[in-house]
Amino acid sequence: MRLLYPAVTVHAVVLLAAVSGCGSDDSSGGGGGGDSYDVTANDSACELESSSIPSGKATFKVDNQGSDVTEVYVYGKDGDEFTKIMGEVENIGPGTSQDFSVDLAAGDYEVACKPGMTGDGIRSVLTVTGDDETVEDDEALYDREVELVVEDDGTLAPVTDASSKGTVGEKIEFKLANGTTTEHYLVLLNPSGGEVAKAEAAPDDEAEFVAELTDTGDYTIQVYAGDAENQASEQVFSVSS
Repeated sequence: MRLLYPAVTVHAVVLLAAVSGCGSDDSSGGGGGGDSYDVTANDSACELESSSIPSGKATFKVDNQGSDVTEVYVYGKDGDEFTKIMGEVENIGPGTSQDFSVDLAAGDYEVACKPGMTGDGIRSVLTVTGDDETVEDDEALYDREVELVVEDDGTLAPVTDASSKGTVGEKIEFKLANGTTTEHYLVLLNPSGGEVAKAEAAPDDEAEFVAELTDTGDYTIQVYAGDAENQASEQVFSVSS
């Protein structure tokens, strides 16, 4: 992950603590401790050592036995859907392992392994039991992802309607996949035109940042190559109350 010039303005907050958990061995932001559980990821399965664990801090030890780079997420429920990102680890190469820790209250969750680091992933159900008073609430790292792709011609690929809208208070990870041979920048501007955050994606790599949306109106997602900021490809991201 490459983060450049994260900014805090009166319109939005860039959540650096959440972003720093990506690809690390502790997505909860704290130290070690708690029980550990193996997660075996491959190209077609996401196998949990245990599908039921006690509440509190859990460390997931991910072994990527697949042929592609992968990432693993723990999702909590938001309404009827498992979309709240409780913890994650990214960029696990084939034949390698990484750990991450998450504080989980009692409830139902899903663990998703994502070969190629895209899409909804291969999901397994996880039940957390008990009543650990040290876990006050299911505080998500962020609420959802918006995945963006740079086309071969350097333009931003069209996004779905759901990926171009948000609501005030949402914490969203904006992720750019750059499959071109040139570095590209991902920028989020607030409704007043001020820069909220900026990330650099190297050739054939990804970059992301997390932002909390605190104003209604049209934010702007920009993607451009090198220093060609005046030739940015743009996508409107509308935020409502």
